[in-house]
Amino acid sequence: MSRLIGAGGVAWLVEAIAGSAVMIAIVLLLRAPVRRAFGAPVAYALWALPLLRLLLPPLPQGLRAQVAAPLPAPLADVGQQVTVFIVPAAVDGPAAPALTPGLMIALAWGVGAAAFIGWHVLSYARFRQRLLRQATTIDRVDGITIVESAAAAGPLAFGVAHRFVAFPRDFAARYDADERRLALAHELGHHQRGDLVANWFALAMLALHWFNPLAWYAFRAFRADQEMANDARVLARLGQGARHAYACAIVKAAHGGAIAAACHLHTVDDLKGRLRMLGMGGVSRARAWSGLAGVAATGAAALALTASGTQAAERMRASVAKAADATLPEVLPRVLPQIVQPHATEAKSVRVVVEQDGRRMVYKGKAAEAWIAANPVPAPPVPPIPPSVTAPAAPPAPDAPGGVTGVPVPPTPPVPPTPRVTLHGGAMTVNVPEVRSGRCGGIVEQPVVERRVENGREQITICNDRIARTAARAQAASVQAAHARGRAMASAERSMHAARAAILANSHLSADQRDAALDGLEVEIDRMEDDHDRW
Repeated sequence: MSRLIGAGGVAWLVEAIAGSAVMIAIVLLLRAPVRRAFGAPVAYALWALPLLRLLLPPLPQGLRAQVAAPLPAPLADVGQQVTVFIVPAAVDGPAAPALTPGLMIALAWGVGAAAFIGWHVLSYARFRQRLLRQATTIDRVDGITIVESAAAAGPLAFGVAHRFVAFPRDFAARYDADERRLALAHELGHHQRGDLVANWFALAMLALHWFNPLAWYAFRAFRADQEMANDARVLARLGQGARHAYACAIVKAAHGGAIAAACHLHTVDDLKGRLRMLGMGGVSRARAWSGLAGVAATGAAALALTASGTQAAERMRASVAKAADATLPEVLPRVLPQIVQPHATEAKSVRVVVEQDGRRMVYKGKAAEAWIAANPVPAPPVPPIPPSVTAPAAPPAPDAPGGVTGVPVPPTPPVPPTPRVTLHGGAMTVNVPEVRSGRCGGIVEQPVVERRVENGREQITICNDRIARTAARAQAASVQAAHARGRAMASAERSMHAARAAILANSHLSADQRDAALDGLEVEIDRMEDDHDRW
C-alpha cells in the first residue's frame, strides 16, 4: 500500500511541475499584451497562475474513473439468479530494479533543488547581516525600520518577519526632496503589497524548475513586472505630475548586483522597460477590473484543462516518462468492481447463470454447487488509499543577526508634525500634537524622535541625549565621511553619464520622451559636477 501511495505522489509531482511549466509559458506570452491593454498590475497578477497550478491537487476520483457497482445479493436466497462475469486474473510483473533511470533523474533533481534554495537562503542571510552591520536606524514607518547603510548600493526593501527599507549613506546628497519621497514610497509599497513574500514563493518555484531555462527567464520577467506594478501603484497614488521626478530617481539608483529575495528600486537590466512604462498613459479603474476578470477566467480554464487526472495531464506524464526512460504510475489507481463472495447453503436450491463469449449456460441444484466449487469467485482486493498531497512551503526567513553597528552620521532634523483636521458635521476640530524635548536613554542607533499617543493625543519627544551622542560620534568620523562623499560623487557622475548614454541609444523612446529624460539628466550632471568641484 505504501509503495502505491509513494508512486502516486511521484506521478502527481511530475504532472504538477509539467503543468506549471506550461502555465509559465502561457504567462510569458500574455504578459506584454495584457500590460499594454490593462496596465502593469494586471500583468503582474498573471504570475499567480503557475503557483496555483503547482499547488492544485488531483481531480476527485469520481470524476476520472468509472466505478463498477457491486453485485447486489448473495447466493443464499431461494431461486436467486446470479450473473457471473469471467475476468482474466491479474499477473504480477517482475520486480523493478533497485536503481532505475527515473530514480537517478529524481535524485539529481532533488539535489539540485535543495542546493539552489539553500544557496539563496545563505546568500540572503549574509547580505542581510552585512547590510545591517553597517546600518544606522533613522526612522520607523508602519512597523518598517528605515536605515542608512554603507553596504546599500541603492534604495531597497528586504525582510519578511522583520521588515526593513535601506538607503545608501549618500542618499540625501544624491537625491532631492521629491526624489527621496518617491523612493521611500516605492520601497514601502513593496512591503505593503507583500512583494517580499511573493519573491520567496517565486524562488521556491524556480528551485523546482532549476533545470528549465524558461523558468530562469520567467523569474527575471516576474521581477520586472513586479517593479512596474509597484511603479504604477505609486504614481496612481501620488499623481501623474510626479513622473519626471520618479524617472530621475530610477535612473540615479541604477546599479548592477541584486539579491533575489529583496526588492531594489532599480537594476540596470529593466531600465528601458520601466522608462517606457512611465511614458505610457494611465489605465482607468474599470479597464483594470475588466482585465483582472479576464485573467481570472483564463486562469480558471487553464487550470481546469491541465489539472492532474485530465487527458492533458496524462499526456504530459507520458511524455516525461518517455523522456526519462521510466514508467510512472497513475496519480490515482483505477477502482476495480466489487464482486460479492457467494455463500451456498444445502437447505435451499441454487441457480447459476453463466454468460461467456455470447453463450448462456444455466446450472441448478447440485450442478450449480459443483460449478461454484470448481470456479470460486476471488475476493476483491482492498482499494488503495488516494495519495496525500502536500504543497511545498516557502522557505522560512533567516533569523536576524545579533547586532547592528556602523559609522554614525549626523541625525536628520525631525519633520514638524502636521495637525490633524477632523470634520464633525459642520464643525472642524484641529488635533495638534504635543512636542517636547528631553532624555530618552537607549542606544545611539535608536530614532532621535519618539512618537506615542496618550489620551487620544499624539505626543512627540525629541531625544536630546541621543542627538548629542550621535553628533559626537559623527564628529569623529567627519574625515572618513568627506572621503566617502568624494567617492560617492564620482560614482554618481559615472552612473549619470552611463544612464545618458543608455537613453541616447534607446530606439524605443520617442523624441519628446528622450528630450525630457536628457534635460533632467543634464541638470543633475551639472549640479553634481559643481558640487564635486567645490569639494
